[in-house]
Amino acid sequence: MAVKDDEIGEATVTSKGQVTVPGSVRKLLKIEPGDRLKFVRSPSGRITIEARKHRSILSIARENILRPSPGKVNLDDTIDHSITEAMQDRVHRAGGRKKK
Repeated sequence: MAVKDDEIGEATVTSKGQVTVPGSVRKLLKIEPGDRLKFVRSPSGRITIEARKHRSILSIARENILRPSPGKVNLDDTIDHSITEAMQDRVHRAGGRKKK
């Protein structure tokens, strides 16, 4: 006998294909404004939703400053590295293509 999943919410799709994520799901996935949702299909056909946290350039820079590194931290280099990392993430989210 198959185990039944627990239903934790329901949403209606608008004519534009938009949905409001139920509060219970937002709380469970810790979704906040600006976060992105990633829909993943498994080989069995099951679709799951993953939350991708919104990260600002400043938050990326702070993370990079806190990473252990030999010698003195150069803030300009850290910001440049953070911008590069953010742009690579943006290209990855766009499916490997740069947005114009």
